[in-house]
Amino acid sequence: MFGSFQLTSLAVIPVLGFLIFIHELGHFLAARWMGVRVHEFGFGYPPRMLKLFERNGVEYTLNWLPFGGFVRMAGEDGDFESEGSLPTVAPWRRIVVMAAGPFMNVVTAVAIYAFLMMAGVPQFTGDEATLPVEIVGVAAESPASAAGLLASDIIVAINSLDVAGIEAVSKAIQSSAGQKLEMTVKRGEELITLPMTPRLPEEIPAGQGATGIQISSVVGADDVELVRYGPLQALIGGIDQTRQLLSLMVEGLTTMVRGFILPSEPSPEGGVGGLVAIGRIAAEIARQGWRDLLSLTAFLSINLALLNMLPIPALDGGRIVFALAEMFSRRRIPPEKEALVHFAGFAILLALMAFVTFVDVSNWISGKPPIPGG
Repeated sequence: MFGSFQLTSLAVIPVLGFLIFIHELGHFLAARWMGVRVHEFGFGYPPRMLKLFERNGVEYTLNWLPFGGFVRMAGEDGDFESEGSLPTVAPWRRIVVMAAGPFMNVVTAVAIYAFLMMAGVPQFTGDEATLPVEIVGVAAESPASAAGLLASDIIVAINSLDVAGIEAVSKAIQSSAGQKLEMTVKRGEELITLPMTPRLPEEIPAGQGATGIQISSVVGADDVELVRYGPLQALIGGIDQTRQLLSLMVEGLTTMVRGFILPSEPSPEGGVGGLVAIGRIAAEIARQGWRDLLSLTAFLSINLALLNMLPIPALDGGRIVFALAEMFSRRRIPPEKEALVHFAGFAILLALMAFVTFVDVSNWISGKPPIPGG
């Protein structure tokens, strides 16, 4: 159970540490550009190990916790009215400083995807209609579950007719909706024929199919080749990949919020995971190769950017909301009151993180997947 803990730690610390460092670097560079005085830029988290050097009034420090970094700006430690502090600069400058962290994470994702495209993207070169079809998931209380199908079964035939390719399997199942069919699968070296009745369209639960199985093509190594792209094509591809993922994340987040507010709205599949869950996922993907680990890094970078832009106190988005309020009202919000709101928001976020971590560890101990329902 905990045998892979060291690998988990080694995988999650560089991934999240790198992304947090990039995020804080964005805040630091923007603060310097916007005329906000910076007291300290730290590599890692306190307690401080040593001061590396000082330049232009900024202390560059090395800290004991090897997890990303931080930037300490004037106005964040109670010195609200000091010269060059964050609360004293124009609201639009504060918005630039706060948005720079998420922006750097988006840029990082684009750069990673572009690099992967230049390094070579594995692409399928064969005929999808000839590929074997594997069952990768079986929904509980579904016809497939009742029949005894298991993940990793290979579908060989339906109603005694050989089938290959996802499209052919799907059509064969759909054509037998409401009627008994026999599915022959290969399990190890054994062929097993199992009867089941696919559900009619009106009987299918949200997020499932007629039988309750998730299927995937089995692609052989001979059917895959590396396709490399030039720098310009890779950059365009990286931007497009990042845009698509960001759009999907926003859609998923919107659906989740809608489901929370309106019980009648369906919630998205999957669940919520914290640092422990991310560590388990990163460790597993690290075993699959550097390309998959880099893809996960880019995905998490986009996720970090989006979450930080949420209009929640203590997050970058919450601070931007205060700056926008000042811009439109043309009245300064007392920084002491804003600080109290952010402190309360930070306390709530810490409590939420503690709860999610408890759930993550419980899932790990009980052998459940990192993301419940995922």
